[in-house]
Amino acid sequence: MLKNLDIAIKKVRRLPRINLSRRIMLGIRKYITGYPYYITVQTVSACNLKCKHCFINDYHTEIHDGVIRIMKMEEFTVFAERLAPMIRNASFFTFSTFEAILNKYLFQMMDLILQINPDIRFPFLSNSMELSEEKIRQLEKYPVSEVNVSMDGYTKETVENFKTEVKFEKIVETIRLLKTSSLKDVVAVTFVAHRDNIHELPDYVDFVHQLGVRRIYVNNVLTFTRNLAPLALYTQEGNSVAQALFDEAVRRARGHKISISIPRLKPKQMGCQTVETFYVDIKGNVAPCDFLGVTTPFTLWEKTTSNPPVIFGNILKTDPMEIYRSSEARQFREAHRLGRDLPVQCRNCIDAYGLMCSNRIHHTA
Repeated sequence: MLKNLDIAIKKVRRLPRINLSRRIMLGIRKYITGYPYYITVQTVSACNLKCKHCFINDYHTEIHDGVIRIMKMEEFTVFAERLAPMIRNASFFTFSTFEAILNKYLFQMMDLILQINPDIRFPFLSNSMELSEEKIRQLEKYPVSEVNVSMDGYTKETVENFKTEVKFEKIVETIRLLKTSSLKDVVAVTFVAHRDNIHELPDYVDFVHQLGVRRIYVNNVLTFTRNLAPLALYTQEGNSVAQALFDEAVRRARGHKISISIPRLKPKQMGCQTVETFYVDIKGNVAPCDFLGVTTPFTLWEKTTSNPPVIFGNILKTDPMEIYRSSEARQFREAHRLGRDLPVQCRNCIDAYGLMCSNRIHHTA
């Protein structure tokens, strides 16, 4: 009982003040029903870009067990049938941690999920290169909770130097199209902060304000391999220069009445909230996250580790709720909720230390 109370207090402290009551109610509902409120199915394990900081670029090389593929509709139908009891009790469903719009069946998949749970909502992530005006009009028909566009700077040179094959003008045009659609109030942007773009962050806040964006997420770059390590801003002692730029970005965001979420620059062992998602890869395997579904390397403090995947089961072979409620999966989640005695597979990942996305510091508008 005391352990459950400790977990509850820690989780409430981590929640953003925005929509706090709704988030608490979701947590209570999950605790009472024993179902996850967030499901991710990797309908696309591929991307249209080849960004050097993304772990999918190491598939078939360092990550030898990564599968690059797009799911067919008949496959997804089987997945949805297996997951139906869970879907009925979920609040959010994500179709990929990569570029979901690459799947030509995406909207048919949304229709199928809504047949199972008409109240579910769809968070949507995109680099915007494949997000045309026609597809935006289609997205308008669905209960999209957020359209999160990746944009890592406010100048063409900075953005295109960091992400391979991305077009800065296309990102800006996509945001403008979204702001003229019925999705205008759920548009957000994500800025991956690193050594070569951090100087732009304060002016970036002003720039996206002019585009009408009301929500900014800032991430630190996750260093998978040693060659990415020089890009990192975080250190064991912190980074006063980067922190000053973070603080200035927060000041400007408040002036524009924009909500902004910022990661730490000094590690604090907190555990990772991503493990609360019921994540299913394209083969039906259930893992704590997309990184741990394959043999992903992590580099932190000049040490690189690579552990075998953490697979709790496969939904095509075992009942999904049996997998979710298994002692192995529950213990994994509990370790992260408490923020101590973390699983060995997570000890070299920055998200366990408040340095990435799941434990950002939230500053509301």
